[in-house]
Amino acid sequence: MEDLYKNIRPYTDAEAAAVMPSLAGSSLVASAAKVLYPDKDPDYLPGIIRSCKTVEDFQVKVIAEALRKDLELTHSSLSYSGVENFIDSDGSVGKFVLLSTHRDIVLDPALVEYTLNLNNLPMTEIAAGDNLLASPEIVDAMRSNRMITVVRSDNPRIVYSSSKVLSAYIREKVTSGERSVWIAHRGGRTKDGYDRTEQGLLKMLAMSGSCEFAENFAELRIMPVTISYEYETCGALKVRETLTKARQGYYHKQPGEDVNSMVQGFIQPKGRIHIDFCKPLTAEELSLADSAQHNEKFRILSEILDARLTASFKLWPTNYAAADLLAGDDKFLKQGYYTAEDRERLVARCKRETEGMAQEVYTGLLELYAAHLNKK
Repeated sequence: MEDLYKNIRPYTDAEAAAVMPSLAGSSLVASAAKVLYPDKDPDYLPGIIRSCKTVEDFQVKVIAEALRKDLELTHSSLSYSGVENFIDSDGSVGKFVLLSTHRDIVLDPALVEYTLNLNNLPMTEIAAGDNLLASPEIVDAMRSNRMITVVRSDNPRIVYSSSKVLSAYIREKVTSGERSVWIAHRGGRTKDGYDRTEQGLLKMLAMSGSCEFAENFAELRIMPVTISYEYETCGALKVRETLTKARQGYYHKQPGEDVNSMVQGFIQPKGRIHIDFCKPLTAEELSLADSAQHNEKFRILSEILDARLTASFKLWPTNYAAADLLAGDDKFLKQGYYTAEDRERLVARCKRETEGMAQEVYTGLLELYAAHLNKK
């Protein structure tokens, strides 16, 4: 039987097992081992990888353990809410499209998978751009971690044809009850603090539907997911990119920039992290969007999703302290939302991150943190 999704789907167990020996001997794994397990024998991590015979093995023994170690090494902590929303009324585990905020290339989906594994829930497949597949070993690692490849291109025809395939694949996974799918609610990370769902993404998801608007989206069982970081990963780099776009109208990434962001996000302290798995979109919300005309349906649906994501975002002391620093007052300090020590830590971190950069990057970084309050 023809494999219609061969170019985008994750590896099968057999395919993953076949690449484990070469992945274990790669420079990618050697570098990861030095960071995660500096006191272990150099063959410790490669040995674990060679022992993996299935995708589940790789996700649990390697990815989940690496993330646990990362949280420990970066002095970061994880909390979560809403895992009960995965359980259907009949007591079974439902399958959903997890439409998630996007702040970190690797951590966003990895933290979701880690949380599901902690709660003995099935891990999802992960939709990620092919711009991240910078080397054969990264391809093997990500496809062994249930990555679905999202084709990025400047060619409209390629985008359209690949979007049809991707849409059909995601719908098939969810409606068949085989597995949930994680996908960011926008292409590329949010870099200004405002989490806006792209209508183009919703249109892609709708492409494979054979029913009316509301029923098409009801089939997908969209569950909004908010990931709230106390300290923004790669914050200064995001602000610098935003400022460059504002001045020049464009921003060209340098070779290896995405890979560098992946690494920096992993090794930087994140502070506290909270994941909220929201209740899936309701029939009433879908009906409201469906009552609009043509493309307005997608605009309203994106606004509904944005309102859900904003409401579930967890505000940290960093957000309140940044707002006071920008305003030049102590409004939130006096109300007890943060301490003077919280503010000192934020200032020190922002200065470290923006060292050697223009003052506007420092200010922009504070604005990125304060943006969360403006949304509430």
